[in-house]
Amino acid sequence: MVERPFVGSSRQALHIPAKRRVLLCMGPGGVGKTTVAAALGLAAARQGRRVIVVTIDPSRRLAQALGLDPEQGNELGSVVPVRAPGGIVLDCLMLDTQRVFDEIVRVYSRDASAAARMLGNPIYRATAQHLGGALEYAATARVHMLHAEGRYDLIVLDTPPTANALDFLDAPVRIQELMSNPAARFLAGTGRLGLKLMGLGGGVLLKTFEAMGGGTFIAELGVFLKEFGAVLGEFQRRAGDLAELLRSAETGAVLATAATDFSAREAEAFIDVIVERGMRVDGIVLNRVLTTLSPLPPPPVLRPAIAAEVGEAGADAAVEAVRAAYHGARVQSERAHRIWMHLRERYPAVPVALLARRDPPPAELDELVEMGAQLLEGVG
Repeated sequence: MVERPFVGSSRQALHIPAKRRVLLCMGPGGVGKTTVAAALGLAAARQGRRVIVVTIDPSRRLAQALGLDPEQGNELGSVVPVRAPGGIVLDCLMLDTQRVFDEIVRVYSRDASAAARMLGNPIYRATAQHLGGALEYAATARVHMLHAEGRYDLIVLDTPPTANALDFLDAPVRIQELMSNPAARFLAGTGRLGLKLMGLGGGVLLKTFEAMGGGTFIAELGVFLKEFGAVLGEFQRRAGDLAELLRSAETGAVLATAATDFSAREAEAFIDVIVERGMRVDGIVLNRVLTTLSPLPPPPVLRPAIAAEVGEAGADAAVEAVRAAYHGARVQSERAHRIWMHLRERYPAVPVALLARRDPPPAELDELVEMGAQLLEGVG
């Protein structure tokens, strides 16, 4: 039987429409977003969909469970098949920024020799990692490539763990600056204005480049920017508008948050921005919720039970410690219930699913399958 965090509450499971082909798992850092993404992917695969989960930085235990640990012989950025209990099969991939940009260069350069020159360029190698928004753009680009391949019914993306996760949504627009501006505009004057726009100005990277290239560095960088911008422009022209895919009915978002006021406020801000940008919210996951706690037994019952464990000498102190800990837990449970009710009232059309707190967090495949059954409608 599935444990219900709040006594008497009706279960609110998420529903991922069949027309969704991309599901973004978003939310503040440290709320179990990656775990939620993996659980939703497993649940969708259990429903019979062909699923791939694209993740950014899973915990070591979760990476091992999903077969994404390099020590298991799997190369970073490679698609890894996963077989979970119950005959569930899906693919997983841990994003490799450099590998995504390399693939774009190989496919969308004007010819093979141009691609080889770009891939061997030290400025390109460093820029692909340090370009402002590189991780976010690589994530959207990888999803777009997978979407275009048509191999999967659902692509679940664990969005990048940035300071502001909404930077992910701005990545296609930010990279557009590089494609739509001539290199000369980036390199006006000393060139530092353009470099600053790219996230390179004034840093160690720029000084390293200048030491490498001497007086010819700026000119060489101008040539590189022009060629790299052309590659990215051709990718976008042929693959389609990344931002348009995020706004289409084929893309939905699930917001993961913890049962704290701060995390809940962040989740609300995410939802408001997503809706404002014309995107669709398929659900909210309130994670790490403490179950409803009954009152402690009265002192005549509680003290003898504790004294039997710790002895008479330490019984009084132990009783006070238990009472304090129990009070703190009840406060957390009541706060979670208040946040849950608030989210349901503010977003009546959006299901708010609850996940009970587990220590340690789920990281085994059977645990993730169970979590997915709690989250997704029609599973389990």
